[in-house]
Amino acid sequence: MTPELTAALQFIEKIERANAGQSVYEVANKLRGYTKPSYTTPMWSTATGYKQPYLEGEFKGKLNQELLLSGEKTDFGHFVAALSDQINQPGVRWSDLTSWTADHTSWAGDIGSAIATFHAQGSNPKIPTVLEALNRYASDSDHAANIAAYVVGVMLNSGKEALISQAIAQYNAQPYAENMKWYLRERFKGAIANNQLQNPAEVEAEIRRAISTYIRLSPDSGLFKSVKNLLKLDPQIQREDFQHPNATELLQGSLHFLTYLVKKSGLEPLKFKPYQLPKVPWLGTVSYEVKVPFV
Repeated sequence: MTPELTAALQFIEKIERANAGQSVYEVANKLRGYTKPSYTTPMWSTATGYKQPYLEGEFKGKLNQELLLSGEKTDFGHFVAALSDQINQPGVRWSDLTSWTADHTSWAGDIGSAIATFHAQGSNPKIPTVLEALNRYASDSDHAANIAAYVVGVMLNSGKEALISQAIAQYNAQPYAENMKWYLRERFKGAIANNQLQNPAEVEAEIRRAISTYIRLSPDSGLFKSVKNLLKLDPQIQREDFQHPNATELLQGSLHFLTYLVKKSGLEPLKFKPYQLPKVPWLGTVSYEVKVPFV
């Protein structure tokens, strides 16, 4: 364990002791106050069901740092924020009544926001391609944070660990590739055999569907004429340059994340034909293959 992670866990333990008797859900959201202001906005209050202000003072931004977690460079503030939306909340919150899930405050939100940011530039873009927007706003350290939040969240929700600090330490003790494979299987029902993902089209379809749901539910939805068009791929024409709008941009986003999952799991490169429309497999796949790693 690195000195930076040790210090972060000691701080989390301090907050846990100070809030003894409170639920893991409450402690996780209190920790969000030690990240950065953008993780304490009304959107986060709505998504988590917990209004947590940004905490000034001696420990301002204490958890807003980049460090190694499970051997992987991780935006720890991003992790803490994403974790706060992974923990089960007693009762009913707004997000329980919609299609919104914790994916949308983590990886699906990062990727969807990157695509929306690219679209929102207007006629004088500073970010020339969707891929550059994805690399900037849905970075590897963001993905590492989101995946850690999911795995740690499952530990806490299942009762396997009672304390956030203990669950983080347990996650950190596992090799990153093993955490990644577990995540692929648990979240996306990834079938892994012979060191290769056996059902990439199904995994990609689930990723694409979640990103499109984020865009549909977020304020960014106004940037797109049709979310349906955003989802459906041209069945026959392979767009090599991915410069055409909407569906191919969403596919680029899903392949960006799938590339990360495959590479960090230590799995073999692969090719497959994506489904034309996620969750409607009977429409069939497109006629062309895509590669993973994508770039």
